[in-house]
Amino acid sequence: MEPVSRFSDRYLDVPRVNCQAGVPLAAQPEIGHNRWHPEIPPAVSVDPGGEVILESAAYDDYQIHDNGSLEELRRIDLSRMHPLTGPVHVGGARPGDVLVAEVLGVEPLSGIAFANILPGTPGLLGDIFPDGFRSTWHARGAVAESPEVPGVRIPAQPHPGTMGVAPSFELMRRWHEREQPLYAGRRAFAPDPRNALLRGLGREAAGIAARTQPPRENGGNMDINALGPGAKVYFPVFVEGALLSLGDHHLSAGDGECSFNAMEMDGRTWLRLHVIPGGMARHRITTPVVQPAPLVAQFGAGRYLGFTGFCFDDAEQGYQDASFAAREAVSRAVDYLMGLGYSGEQAYVILSVAPVELRISCIVTIPNPTVTLYLPIDIFDRDILPRADAREAVPHPGPARQG
Repeated sequence: MEPVSRFSDRYLDVPRVNCQAGVPLAAQPEIGHNRWHPEIPPAVSVDPGGEVILESAAYDDYQIHDNGSLEELRRIDLSRMHPLTGPVHVGGARPGDVLVAEVLGVEPLSGIAFANILPGTPGLLGDIFPDGFRSTWHARGAVAESPEVPGVRIPAQPHPGTMGVAPSFELMRRWHEREQPLYAGRRAFAPDPRNALLRGLGREAAGIAARTQPPRENGGNMDINALGPGAKVYFPVFVEGALLSLGDHHLSAGDGECSFNAMEMDGRTWLRLHVIPGGMARHRITTPVVQPAPLVAQFGAGRYLGFTGFCFDDAEQGYQDASFAAREAVSRAVDYLMGLGYSGEQAYVILSVAPVELRISCIVTIPNPTVTLYLPIDIFDRDILPRADAREAVPHPGPARQG
């Protein structure tokens, strides 16, 4: 009888780029980069139809620690944001093609995630909670829990928040021209060579390389929470080999990631990569197209509370502003959770990490579009529905003092 073959480990000998947990990208620069540039040397190469496993640090580049303080959050250097692993060179991929990234698996590296309110970052309610807040989440199999946000168990839905292909020089030039008017008001991230890491490219490249904060034609920081196992992303290809990279893993995230943080973790993503020759013109794909994961956290009919937002508040009337309406929907949900005994910061974090659904319910009712935030009620350890016989709100035990 012939012996049964076995691979050397559970990853079936798939090419893998390993990240050392807890080690910043500057100390392991061979695994990736934190800017977009067309000439970053590939970390690994695969043929079309091949598979690859990419491990990466969380978006903060290990600046946040389990036992850190609020002062640590105030020192976060966003020029180190998004240490991405890659690029992956896909043989035969050419400009004008479409790269298909099929997600085969996603899992945590360390099992620790952080969902913080960072002082000074552009969350929807950042002006209401300027002092910041820390919460540490632990992966417990299929759920995540935090001692700072008691009474809540969030379904774990690991996914990469940032995944994209390399831009061409022409595309990068267009980005700069488009975003430059926003630099002065700090409404966009200008190129910044500080802490730029490009797998060996020099200072000249660092001076023009694009920041990874906004998503663009190449994908990038899309923060789509449906990119778990079984999802596919169809990327337009702008350079030879496509040069795909990823990182910014989340243990869970709500639609909108309203506080600027999801459950941010280090993670591992297993991909299978295909190429559609000439796919950009044939399918008219100019920005990523997504086929979501088939299995996501969904609750039954009636198992959500929907909070409506419109583009007005007590002092201001907007016009057809869905972002304004989304902010108001989040504010209404925060107020409601505070009535249940959560602090405003705890409520804000819950809405950023739980599988909430944020929908544009109507966009044509001028001047006020309707945005609805659907909050799953089964993540709580008690009944949160409004009732005529409801008792006085009993505060949850607060988190350990932060400072």
